Amino acid sequence: MTTSELLESSPGPGVLQLTLNRPEAHNAISLSMQRALDAALTRAAADDTVRVVVIAGAGDRAFSAGYDLKELAVLSSEENLEAMLEREELLWRYLEFPKPTIAAVQGISYGGGTLLAACSDLRVGGASTRFTVTAAKYGGANLTWILDTLIGAGQTRDLLMTSRAVAGDEAYRIGLLTRYARDGDVLEAALEAAAQIAAQPPEAIREIKSLLLAGHGRDLRSRYDRENTVARTTLRPRAVGDMFTEFFGAREETV
Repeated sequence: MTTSELLESSPGPGVLQLTLNRPEAHNAISLSMQRALDAALTRAAADDTVRVVVIAGAGDRAFSAGYDLKELAVLSSEENLEAMLEREELLWRYLEFPKPTIAAVQGISYGGGTLLAACSDLRVGGASTRFTVTAAKYGGANLTWILDTLIGAGQTRDLLMTSRAVAGDEAYRIGLLTRYARDGDVLEAALEAAAQIAAQPPEAIREIKSLLLAGHGRDLRSRYDRENTVARTTLRPRAVGDMFTEFFGAREETV
């Protein structure tokens, strides 16, 4: 399904691209857009042909300028609270989406756009990328629960308490970006990462993501034991010859 606010495409085997399509508003996230994104992800979770999802913004100026303030401005206090509660649940469902997600952060990423990017498994950007966590400017707080796991406590305090813009090269240096497109083609770099993930066994990738999400707040031994349990049960080890066919095939060729 493709809506005017959210475009769906399949740029490669196993890859679903979802494009935030409001370039005239710097891809600001309306509530209807976020609902459409949630619906698309629900379908993708049940579709075995989808192995990885790439989120991008239409045009080259913005990934997303955040939640649509013009939409929010006409809501009553009660309606704003209801919208906030719904958005919180939708963002959490995105974080827990069982398949890998990649944010192709071309241009600016403010507010809700940065929330979406931070909750993605990978973030790809370039020289045009600009991240801002804007909540403190308006007397709020965002990403206190996850940003420090991405960039460390000190950098998190800096970004959250100053609400300053972080350019792409700095974002890559501190770990906010996981890949940096030096040639400026952010989407192409994101799709390259997606292809690499899509080529891996999907059950292993799913369990890796699940283990990482469940690890926060647990002690190291608990995380170690849980990984070993998953490896012995859910992923059920195959015969060594089956698991390493490329290795054994290469050895036979050299004998």
